[in-house]
Amino acid sequence: MKINQSKALIAISAIALFSILPSSSDAQINLKSDDGKLSLKLIGRTNFDAGMYLDTIDHADNGVCVNDTRLGINAKYGEKWSTKIEICYTEKTISFRDVYFNYEFNKNNHIQFGNFFMPFGIKALGLAYKFVEDASVDYAFCPARKMGIAYMYTSDKFNFTGGIFSDGNVDKKAINQGLNLSAKVIFRPIINESTVLHFGVAPLYTNSPNEPSFTGIMPTTIHTNKLISTGTLGAPSYLRYEGELIFIHKKFYLEGHYQGANVDMRNEDAYNCGGWFAQAGILLIGDQQNYNKSTGLAANASPKNLELLARVDELDFGTKGGRQNDLMIGINYFFSKNLNMKLNFVNAHVKDGESFNLIQLRTQFSF
Repeated sequence: MKINQSKALIAISAIALFSILPSSSDAQINLKSDDGKLSLKLIGRTNFDAGMYLDTIDHADNGVCVNDTRLGINAKYGEKWSTKIEICYTEKTISFRDVYFNYEFNKNNHIQFGNFFMPFGIKALGLAYKFVEDASVDYAFCPARKMGIAYMYTSDKFNFTGGIFSDGNVDKKAINQGLNLSAKVIFRPIINESTVLHFGVAPLYTNSPNEPSFTGIMPTTIHTNKLISTGTLGAPSYLRYEGELIFIHKKFYLEGHYQGANVDMRNEDAYNCGGWFAQAGILLIGDQQNYNKSTGLAANASPKNLELLARVDELDFGTKGGRQNDLMIGINYFFSKNLNMKLNFVNAHVKDGESFNLIQLRTQFSF
């Protein structure tokens, strides 16, 4: 949808006004069977986005959209079995997202099988995570959901996830889809009510008929703009890897990731590329940043909290695609557990190329 700057400002103002309307903090639908063994919870979310470029750029449009609307259920049977089924409507297309079963041996050990994220990057929390859009580095290297099975162990000090996944989409019927071998180890030397110190490493090996390519984008949902790209790399196998740090102390939050890939090219020397991003936040209103021990990821702030954030990243594809640098400043307010608003300023710069500046606003309702 193309609109001029004045209309974009009106849309941003309207969404901001909508976001301050009252909402119930208990907007949730739960059902139980007569015997109490089966329970169902309806889940969903929708994002109202508006964005405006601060530059005069021919191929970069201002816009508004209802982005990534989801509906699904979480179900639990007895003490051991659970499932999640979620569908998504975005860009005029309906598709499956999380579709998996989970069996819990005990509070520390469980297995999961179906279509879900491999243990790599921060996409596991999706568009609910801190900023309106993922870091360009995470977008480039973090894979989409895949069909597979994984074992997961969680304790206060350690997380371990390891699994085997296909390399095709959930609706792909081909027999030869390739495979992914994925693992992640997290160590938390400090974890208490006010402080978390977290270190993690994650290797991801892929052998697939789907030849890889890596892309850096303008980090916005309003206008899809590929800034740099490696193009298709003729390679049957490649290794992605990640190292990460999370530190939380009361109001303060810091997170850093390095991600990279080593690609086994058929007729050339191995190709290496990578990048890093770091983001930090402080609560201007609120007392404690949140952390999810099960996912091993920092979580959104609590209701009535106001958060100021900054993120920098650098993505380097070398001679096959060039380099991209991004800076993002964000402010988030959480009206309730169901309604939040995120306002981001984005500066993206391609080395020896264009520079882009954007303001983007999201109001998100979830249940």
